[in-house]
Amino acid sequence: MIKKKGLFDHINQITSVQSPSYWEDISDEDKKSWSNYMTHRFLSMKMEWVELVNEIQKYNLQPKELYKLYINVLPKGKQWLKYIKGRNQMDYPNWLINIVANHEEISKKEAIEYIDMLMLTEGGMLELGELAQKWGIEPKKIEDAGLNVLGSVGGYTAGNEN
Repeated sequence: MIKKKGLFDHINQITSVQSPSYWEDISDEDKKSWSNYMTHRFLSMKMEWVELVNEIQKYNLQPKELYKLYINVLPKGKQWLKYIKGRNQMDYPNWLINIVANHEEISKKEAIEYIDMLMLTEGGMLELGELAQKWGIEPKKIEDAGLNVLGSVGGYTAGNEN
């Protein structure tokens, strides 16, 4: 089975690979995992790129155009993009960190940074909730971790009168 692409895969393509046909080569499901906001946020962690990213994000480009623009203006090569956390980051349950680390095949430290980024958007929280469901975590435990689950609105499962 082919692994679904996530934020780190997209960032790696922008910085290290820079394939002009990447957007055409990935599946529609992989395209759904793209987030312009998260891409800008992550790329802006490199001080030399902050002004460029700030300027580019003003144009509200479609994901395909944004990818093509970045591969044409950023230098090709492996980059260390250290995610800088806010001060009030919550602690995540070990089961969530382990699931993300295993699923994305990254270290626990990177998994925490990845969770931090996903927790910034409702789509990211839904993605984490779906991942937890996939790994067999009970819906109550998922909601207790502050994650969205399919069929859930405002913290309540659809159809629940509470």
